[in-house]
Amino acid sequence: MRLTRPNWVKHTDDKDRRSPIFSISVHPDGTRLATGGLDKKVKIWSTLPILDKETDENEANHKLLCTMSSHTGSVLAVRWAHHGRFLASGSDDTVIVIWGIDPDGGGRVFGSDEVNVENWKALTRLVGHTADIIDLAWSRDDSMMASVGLDKLVWIWDGQSFDRLRKIDLHGDFVKGVCWDPVGNFLATQSDDKTVKIWDTANWNLVHSVSAPFKNSPKSTFFRRLSWSPDGAFIAASNAMNGPVFVAAVIEREGWNADISFVGHGNTIQVAAFNPRLFFREGDDPGRATASCMLALGADDFSISIWRNTLHKPVVVLADVFNRPLLDLCWATDGHQLYGCSADGTICAISFDDAELPELAEIEKTELVLNEYGYKPVRKSVPRPIQSQTPVNGFGPQPSGSHVNVIQPRKGKSKAQSLTSQKRRVELGGFGPPADSHDAFSSGQLQPLGSGQDHTARMFEDAHAAFGDNSAGPSNLGQKRKASLSNDDHRQYKGRTMGSSRSDVDVKEIRAPRVVVSGDGSRGRTLPVPRVQTLLRVKSTYDESLYLEAENSEDAKGKTRVALSQDGQNQWLDFMPGPVIAMVLSESFCAVGCEDGMVMVYSPAGRHIKLDSSIAEMTGNRDKLFVITASCTCHILDVKSGKSLFPPVSMSHLLGDHNISSISVRPHGVPIITTSHPCAYAYDTMRDAWTPLTSSWWLESSPLADRRSRPGPSGPLADIEGEVSRLWKGNQISEGEKPEWWDVALELGHLESKVRAAELLQSKEEYKFWLIRVAGILGREGFRARAEELIKDLLGPLYSHPGRDAWVSTVIGLQRRDLLKQVLTTFAQSTSLSGLAQHYQGIMKEIAAEASEL
Repeated sequence: MRLTRPNWVKHTDDKDRRSPIFSISVHPDGTRLATGGLDKKVKIWSTLPILDKETDENEANHKLLCTMSSHTGSVLAVRWAHHGRFLASGSDDTVIVIWGIDPDGGGRVFGSDEVNVENWKALTRLVGHTADIIDLAWSRDDSMMASVGLDKLVWIWDGQSFDRLRKIDLHGDFVKGVCWDPVGNFLATQSDDKTVKIWDTANWNLVHSVSAPFKNSPKSTFFRRLSWSPDGAFIAASNAMNGPVFVAAVIEREGWNADISFVGHGNTIQVAAFNPRLFFREGDDPGRATASCMLALGADDFSISIWRNTLHKPVVVLADVFNRPLLDLCWATDGHQLYGCSADGTICAISFDDAELPELAEIEKTELVLNEYGYKPVRKSVPRPIQSQTPVNGFGPQPSGSHVNVIQPRKGKSKAQSLTSQKRRVELGGFGPPADSHDAFSSGQLQPLGSGQDHTARMFEDAHAAFGDNSAGPSNLGQKRKASLSNDDHRQYKGRTMGSSRSDVDVKEIRAPRVVVSGDGSRGRTLPVPRVQTLLRVKSTYDESLYLEAENSEDAKGKTRVALSQDGQNQWLDFMPGPVIAMVLSESFCAVGCEDGMVMVYSPAGRHIKLDSSIAEMTGNRDKLFVITASCTCHILDVKSGKSLFPPVSMSHLLGDHNISSISVRPHGVPIITTSHPCAYAYDTMRDAWTPLTSSWWLESSPLADRRSRPGPSGPLADIEGEVSRLWKGNQISEGEKPEWWDVALELGHLESKVRAAELLQSKEEYKFWLIRVAGILGREGFRARAEELIKDLLGPLYSHPGRDAWVSTVIGLQRRDLLKQVLTTFAQSTSLSGLAQHYQGIMKEIAAEASEL
């Protein structure tokens, strides 16, 4: 085994510093490696200099093959199709880009000194998600592609026309991982709602939801990348817990049991990746009963472990491979190379020799095993792409004598021009789909190939023919692309409701809302309004059998039916004059929002409410309803009393050029908005202003943001900070950039902001914890004046004065002087503040003595 860390593979920021690499994918022929990073770019690298030292040392060999810059946000996922002609990339700009190679392209990258040896062009942009796209996966025959993201949605796309086939909206939190069953029967997704859900690819019904291994899993990982074994027998799911131990859960196909796990990492596991080849012992007949698999796991403890499912211990553990969490892993199709990338901006390549993998089987053996399932997918007819004589994507007929760019290493004049020990690894057979492949470009050509050069040559030939005049009829590709880039595609609801589980209802979009935004929003920022769908359903979080449902009529003159149901039986019915676009079901009330801005609240104090414009976001908690209108106006209603907690307030200034990531409301009525900046705000009614709870500034600057710092208690503030941390994709300020006293000043400021945030959220445990931490740093640094100010605030006046405002002896239900006792105990442990602590401890004893005499 050989570990390589090529320092020339990197993504950089404006100051040429390394930035995180979020995703990595190796081409099926093994010669190209795609990476996506914080710099908003997709890069393609040659693997030859990575795998062969002599090739690396010869400057004649190209290392960076292409840089693509069509995304406007960080690239979080890159995935090659199994046929190798398409590369898909997903970004936090909410767009998926499908790339194809232009055989005659290349040249200098605009605005850069980089030169593209190859030119990969954006063939189309897929619009559907409304938040960061976290993961992508192609089905094994490339007939479909799945995408998941922070909008809690799963989108299914046609792998050839790239039309939207299905939207799945049944996860309750961010969806951070997706993988296909190699048999073709199922799709698996993993979410921060602490479940892995299995979907039937025939009708997209939910087959099973696995939750037991993830009940205690933290939400600290940015990814939950899972993997399906190449024999289809089980799934390896990341970020699972076995008691206090971090594990990868094994979900068996038969019964979806999750009783087995891979144990050994010291921190959360972000990614699981199966070797695409199966293993058979010598003398065994290939089959499901004799097949075994190899699995790689990457974790936040900076290590990689590699396992065989037939062994109780890992085959190898590579500790401290990176300096920051590992974010993605991928295997080469030949099963001999494993690639990984990290938040520290580097990648690694792990290579195995033939002698180390003696039981590795040919790819054809995988086909034999998968055929034993006897699954025959129903192929729906999808039109082939049609192209005129002048292709819109720049791919035309190949000129005579055009050079096919097959990558070959150069090792000096006296050396052979081909690799020796590495030749088989980069000139390998493609991972071909079954003979009944749905891919319209294959025409039976996607069977395993003889060499990587054959595969590469075919990729270029197919690029010429893919959108050439190989089909009769007019071109409509350009029109589709224009439609996908229209503004309306970005104005989609963020998935607050879920589609019906009834098999007789086909949930679809009817149209965009007809309402016109009014009020202040017409002169400034407006928010997207949910599209009108045939059916909306939201389930109760406290009773799984209870759900609220609205059926909108496709007829413009039809009425909308609203019903609260339990165990399939309607509890009550109501009818609306217009379509419903948003709903809330809390413990105390139901609410529906209509496209004309009317909100109907069903409760003992239920009533119609007319807002200033149509609803963009709506949520509830107990008896509090939080609504944001399209004109960026926030409304908080106490359903129990039927009154607003404060006048409508604008939040447009919080967004700037960013979007809303999530909203919530605390039981006492404090609204919380998390933006994609990222930053989280709460409205402080005492100050009539939005107060930051946490932001990317603290993540970038504060020592408390370091993963090794002491963690705080669980609570609403910790949850909000965790969400903002997952949205943040930057780097902490390096030690060399910090001026004198930076860490002390930022730590104290961050702690004080946590105390204020916990008070605003009325989180008692978090308030006490962070208040004592403030006392700790004041004592450590000897800040006497600030310490005495804190003491006096908690102590209050020693004598009462008639006519003056009465002192409030509690803060969020906690006695101030009880808190003071803990603060003074902390100060007493400080050399510089021990005298101050003793003085006020004496005062506290006198107060206690006087109180006992009364």
